[in-house]
Amino acid sequence: MKDIAKKSNTVYLLDKYQIQASKKYGQNFLIDLNTIKKIVNTTNIDKDTCVIEIGPGIGALSEQLSYHAGHVLCYEIDTRLKDVLEESLGEFKNIEVIYQDFLTVDLKNVVDDLKKRYHRVCIVANLPYYITSDILEHIITSNSQLSSIHAMVQKEVAVKLTDQNYHSPLTFMIESVGSISLDMIVSKNVFSPAPHVDSAIIRIELNREYNPLLNFILKPAFTQKRKTIYNNLKGLFHEKTKDILEECHIKENKRPEELKIEDYLKLTQFL
Repeated sequence: MKDIAKKSNTVYLLDKYQIQASKKYGQNFLIDLNTIKKIVNTTNIDKDTCVIEIGPGIGALSEQLSYHAGHVLCYEIDTRLKDVLEESLGEFKNIEVIYQDFLTVDLKNVVDDLKKRYHRVCIVANLPYYITSDILEHIITSNSQLSSIHAMVQKEVAVKLTDQNYHSPLTFMIESVGSISLDMIVSKNVFSPAPHVDSAIIRIELNREYNPLLNFILKPAFTQKRKTIYNNLKGLFHEKTKDILEECHIKENKRPEELKIEDYLKLTQFL
């Protein structure tokens, strides 16, 4: 099927297979072809690129990605969509759909294998709002050889993640591996069903390895944001906390969001 994103084609497919958007999986189907083409243009993919798409839905974005990418590997958790995707994407030889929860995928092994055939591997995803952070963390901590992540998230989340004055465990994780930018705003009116808020496309360029020890520092450091870094890390470093902070040149009365990524990377040396 061509131009899956056209509203008439979307309605036809959903009606034919009696599919309704799942609230459980946070599904909202894109029904504007121009918007999808703009999203694809932000990714700068080419035939030397393999795209990993998370949550293809009925295949609207997958179709447009396939016209530019060498291969599109889709992970879909909703097995109700099997028949729909067989009809909508069956004719596209460079699209592969795997029915698996993306959070259970060994991403490093998958990307290692894809890198044998493709110069570049990137992720493109329309992320469910409720699981945005979990998926981004899963990708970043996988330490796979991805070049970039292009994710549609809630606009408010995108604004926060790209605000240099906003800090959270996730923003520090992102900063430790690369850089983040906001590529475009996506109106809530181009979805069916329409969500309550607008979305945005964020781009994360990946150019450094992730230090897995950061997990053991960032989580306790942000246990209670209003407490000082000293109080939050006492449970981790015990009686050595003060000495460790001094050695890292970190003032013990600072709040966790006042530190820099370099500070947290220094702290990992004492685990």
